[in-house]
Amino acid sequence: MVYESATSGYLTGERAETLTDRDMAVVSDVERALADALRLKWWWEQKERSQSYAEPFELIQTFNQPDRSLGFFDFAPLNGGELRLMGLVQEILFDQPKQADPRKVRDELREMILRYFMRVSDFRQPAAFVKSGEGARSESRPWLNFLNWRPPEEDSRVGFGYSQLYYKLRATGEVGKFPRHERFAIVDLRELGEKYEWIVCEVRIFNFDLTFNPFGAESVGLHFPFKEATYIALSRDFITCHDDPRPDLLGAYGFGYALLRPAPKKTIFAYGPGNFVAGFQLINFEIDRSGRSRALLAFVANRPDKVISIDIDPVELSFKLADLVSFGWASRLFGPMKGLLERFSPRLEGFDPVTTWIALANLMTGGLAGEQWCVSLKALEKNPMLVTHYLQHYQMLVGALMTWRHVQNWLDTANLPRYAITGVNP
Repeated sequence: MVYESATSGYLTGERAETLTDRDMAVVSDVERALADALRLKWWWEQKERSQSYAEPFELIQTFNQPDRSLGFFDFAPLNGGELRLMGLVQEILFDQPKQADPRKVRDELREMILRYFMRVSDFRQPAAFVKSGEGARSESRPWLNFLNWRPPEEDSRVGFGYSQLYYKLRATGEVGKFPRHERFAIVDLRELGEKYEWIVCEVRIFNFDLTFNPFGAESVGLHFPFKEATYIALSRDFITCHDDPRPDLLGAYGFGYALLRPAPKKTIFAYGPGNFVAGFQLINFEIDRSGRSRALLAFVANRPDKVISIDIDPVELSFKLADLVSFGWASRLFGPMKGLLERFSPRLEGFDPVTTWIALANLMTGGLAGEQWCVSLKALEKNPMLVTHYLQHYQMLVGALMTWRHVQNWLDTANLPRYAITGVNP
């Protein structure tokens, strides 16, 4: 039995769920996103090969480790115009086995990266243990919780959390939705180009927080926990799987994906999930003849014009404040006037307090704030945006290395830990 959506024309198999209008908003952007990301990937490969970035800069200082961390700003031709870009390139040693057959290590690395990596790319950091019954939060007396010394219950995960949502079959062009019980068991990426034309995943970047201190680094600031997710699309063009690609290498393996425009939900952020014009992410590994492996990660996306977008309605805001101090009586008494006031009251849409403050600070100081005190959008793009992304890459690789070493043999499917099979971390 095959279902055909009355609104979209896309087909779904009998195991898949019906595609809703929200689903269609996501899958209808896949072809566009993949095409744009491939053009940017080709552009980036030329730039990386020649090291000809328009504005490269050092992003992170590392000590006693031969890493490369490069940030850059540039322009790329896209769809008849030029797209302002920012990007990040990282190279880091992944593992150096002490005693092992390099070819066996190569075979295990290939399996881990292409079949299991997206299932185990997030992990939990150590957290304080509280014995059941000791310091439990009181539900019956919540007004006493300010006396509770129990550690807060927070999400301690770091890294990237992937779940698969949609697919397009290569043989038939059928578009479907992965069953819920398979959401975290990401498909073997070698099936892209064979079984699947593309798949769409949702990715959460854990512990990705942005802080804005308008009056200096030591002042009170605004803290934005960036707990949103974004949709990504993977195709064969972003998968690397090569045995013996060069005389000095035993293998090259990895994956990448395009960034989609629809956001899982509406937020106040004007940049990030659902707001990328175009972009891609690459996570690639190489292993040399001694069994030593290195990782190269790249992230490229359009630069932001805004950071935050807030709609300000003076009438609505005034009524909310009045209701707060009058215990709701303001709306009851003056409710009939609200519609009239809204018709004549100006409404500010898409207000960005961050870029507004940057403009005011530079206007008041004659540009000194931007030149000497880093009060500029470019400074925010470098830190915290690119720096935070770098640190998330780093934490993801550290967690992946621990998982890689924890498993004795990645080719022994029967004895792999359950979370590698299901994609659900304990």
